Amino acid sequence: MDWKFLLGLELDDPGFDFSVLSDFRARLIGHGLEEQALDLVLARCSELGLLRAGGRQRTDSTHVLAAVRTLNRMEFVGETLRAALEALAAAAPAWLSSLVTADWAKRYGTPIDSYRFPKGDNVRQEWAEQVGRDGFTILEGVHAPGAPAWLREVPAVQVLRRAWVEQYHHDGEGVRRRKGKDLPPGRRRLSSPYDPDARYSVKRGSG
Repeated sequence: MDWKFLLGLELDDPGFDFSVLSDFRARLIGHGLEEQALDLVLARCSELGLLRAGGRQRTDSTHVLAAVRTLNRMEFVGETLRAALEALAAAAPAWLSSLVTADWAKRYGTPIDSYRFPKGDNVRQEWAEQVGRDGFTILEGVHAPGAPAWLREVPAVQVLRRAWVEQYHHDGEGVRRRKGKDLPPGRRRLSSPYDPDARYSVKRGSG
């Protein structure tokens, strides 16, 4: 009704189908006129004093949420390794069974949730480092000379490799978790093993 009033139309005017807008947009783009139309609108708005030159530019996009569960660091590394093990168990069960032990089923047989973690900072640190060692065992296994080359191309294994580079040190001193200052910035760091494009950020106090 507001648009009919603005355009001077009768209230019972049937208007137009929404698909007309899509056709109009396609014609603008097809003839390269999209910038011309925008410039005309901006020029007219400036004449009417609705726009001023200069000032601060800003974006006001809405929050975009990934369809994944928010994971803390321990949950993330555990679930990333579990996802890789699930993929390898489906793709190469015989190869995987020769590499892992029964203890792995206890650690990674169910989804990783923080409420199942052992109590105490030292014990949790040991758990996280054990996960790191297990992850490097898988990565070294898929890159071993006798391993099928296609194993390293499994998407979950590629996510595991990238996550372990971001989360762990692996050198002559063993496997250690990176400290917070050594982690990549949030815009580059993986947040979920199931959606490599997902990132964690905060906007106006909302995570």
